[in-house]
Amino acid sequence: MKKLKRVFSSDLGKSISSGYLLFFLNNVVALFLTPYMLRYISKEEYGLYIMCVDFLAWVGFLEFGTSKVLESKAAHLIAQNNFNNLNTSFNTALFFQIVVSIIIFPLFFSLIYWGVEKPNVNHLEIVIILFSLTASLTVFRNLFSSVIVASKKIHLDNRIQIFTNVLNYILILLLAPYIGVVGLACITLLTLILMLIRSNFRVKRLFPQIQISFGSFDWNELKKIFSLGFYFSLGSIATVLLVKIDSFVIGREFGLATVASFYITIKLYSLLQKVFQMLLNNFRPHIAQMYGKKEFLKIKELYFILFYGAYSFGILGLAIVQIINQFFIKLWVGKTFYIGDEFNTFYGIWILLDLLTLPSRIVLNSSLVSIKKLSYARAAEACIRIGIIFLLLSSTGISILPISSILACFIFGISFQVYLMKDYFKIKDAKFVISNILPVVLILIVSFLLYFINQVLYFKYLFLFAGVIFIVLYLSRYLKRIKSLI
Repeated sequence: MKKLKRVFSSDLGKSISSGYLLFFLNNVVALFLTPYMLRYISKEEYGLYIMCVDFLAWVGFLEFGTSKVLESKAAHLIAQNNFNNLNTSFNTALFFQIVVSIIIFPLFFSLIYWGVEKPNVNHLEIVIILFSLTASLTVFRNLFSSVIVASKKIHLDNRIQIFTNVLNYILILLLAPYIGVVGLACITLLTLILMLIRSNFRVKRLFPQIQISFGSFDWNELKKIFSLGFYFSLGSIATVLLVKIDSFVIGREFGLATVASFYITIKLYSLLQKVFQMLLNNFRPHIAQMYGKKEFLKIKELYFILFYGAYSFGILGLAIVQIINQFFIKLWVGKTFYIGDEFNTFYGIWILLDLLTLPSRIVLNSSLVSIKKLSYARAAEACIRIGIIFLLLSSTGISILPISSILACFIFGISFQVYLMKDYFKIKDAKFVISNILPVVLILIVSFLLYFINQVLYFKYLFLFAGVIFIVLYLSRYLKRIKSLI
């Protein structure tokens, strides 16, 4: 009992528990809010709203990776008690992002306004302007969050999000019947501003050594941040093309109504992905500080625990989602929003493959090692995917979106990252490569074989059985190691 209490009172325990509280709050409420909002706004208005919210993630590439670099670098400096350099790095990134914020506003507006077919939405320009302003302020939220996360006190950042999200949901529930999509855009902007105020206060409390002043801006420091940040930004652009561009392509080729169906069909997969991302991302500042202290054996042990855990539990989670997804959508908003079994199956496989790239990306990014190679591989992955979509979309339909993700992720995601981790840990044994790639190859062979013999529905039941077996094997091998880390 004392050990359990100690676990939950630690920074890692608080981060994980508060993260899942935030996750539960966001997604349980969101499940209710979607049909609630569709009672008061049209399907096209909802498609526009959800696309704008999703596109807020697109602006990250214009930061040129400054927030991501600052997070890892701040963790290294905190581990070394070097707060003077922390102050310099923070101010340098802050004043650079002021310029970025100014650029984002017109870019976001242009992307939404001229990028998709004009929907039948009242006050379209006002809605897009409000979301453009939100996008321009998002970069500052990312900056403050990176410093809080670097301190290993992710739970403080989660608390800020819980407060602002609760306020956001309350306002939507009370005002959605009266304010329409314009009001929803106003609520999004308001809650972000409140989050910025709270985050600024929290950073000042954690690190009083950080004093915002242009005098602390340093060109040489900007060059150092930018030299790594450029590759983070390249990776962010690639991530947009890999993940976020789907709604853009669907909006252009199939209409905003199909965008709404797309987001509803992938909802449970997004929840599954977030569950794993939240758990694994809690280890970022810990790995960064391990790297700052040169504790490479601990990083290696943690990597294997995270990778095989993601594989085992990911397969089981994928199978469960695929089994219940169609029934869930029918009960939630109606069966007309379900895109189809083929899309459902292949999208789930891509989610699993993407989860398997997380442990290596977390280790490399937290250590600021092989960032250039990782970013180039991510860009190549995106280019391959876009090429496949461009060539085959018209002849294959919407299922080519997840299929292109699967092929690109296997070649430039999983396979290449295994070799990067082999170099990172200086492992010469070929068994490391085989043990990491062979299980993924088996997944792909089985899934595409079932597809070509038109038996794709059996995929989910086969993987349900396999997931249970893999979890038993994983726990028998790694449970004692997990307990020792706790």
